Amino acid sequence: AVPAAMAERTAVPVDAAVRPVLVFGASGGTGLEVVKLLRARGQPVTAAVRASSDRSALEPLGVDFVVADAMDAAAVDAAVASRDFDAVVTTVGCLRCEPPPDFIGNRNIIDAAKAHGVRRFLLVTSIGAGDSYQATHVLSRVALAPILPVKTQAEDHLRASGLDWTIVRPGGLRPDNKPVTGQGYLSEDPAAFGFIHRADLARLLVAALDDPGTIGKTYSSADPTVATPW
Repeated sequence: AVPAAMAERTAVPVDAAVRPVLVFGASGGTGLEVVKLLRARGQPVTAAVRASSDRSALEPLGVDFVVADAMDAAAVDAAVASRDFDAVVTTVGCLRCEPPPDFIGNRNIIDAAKAHGVRRFLLVTSIGAGDSYQATHVLSRVALAPILPVKTQAEDHLRASGLDWTIVRPGGLRPDNKPVTGQGYLSEDPAAFGFIHRADLARLLVAALDDPGTIGKTYSSADPTVATPW
């Protein structure tokens, strides 16, 4: 397991010359928390948003924007080609979308990163994808039945890409108005399951992005102090 303390490195100032990180899903709950942490340490960030996305929480953070719907391969390719990015982070996913972007959208992002030489790539999926299927509650398997196979496809596509990838699978995500505990962890055990606050998850994501030891690893993320998603 990777302890929550690893996330403390996110407070280290970053040299102004460092290349930006491109975040897809930046206007969503987890993506926004990732952007906040990166900007808090001075990291330049480019947020990939749809034309209809609410930018109000991102604009005060001083990010750059590119308009790119993850389902539009050409737009995604142009977004990734727009700068010399240090890394790509994607939290793209949608249970109620048809078709869901969990595979197609993330495949577009992965392929664009590979095409334009962005080596470092971090993908957020879900506990229940791939070899973690048995870790989920039976009710969760039913509720997530349409989406877990496409999340698994996205993971497999990333593993085959040749990029310097890290996959993080959160369990149930706690609402944003709940207190941050700082006790979240990453585990390579596919049987691990638990709930976690989005801000705690974001700290683990940024810490994993910084740590070359996480390259080629698939993690489940949880917080032992959070018993339910409510």
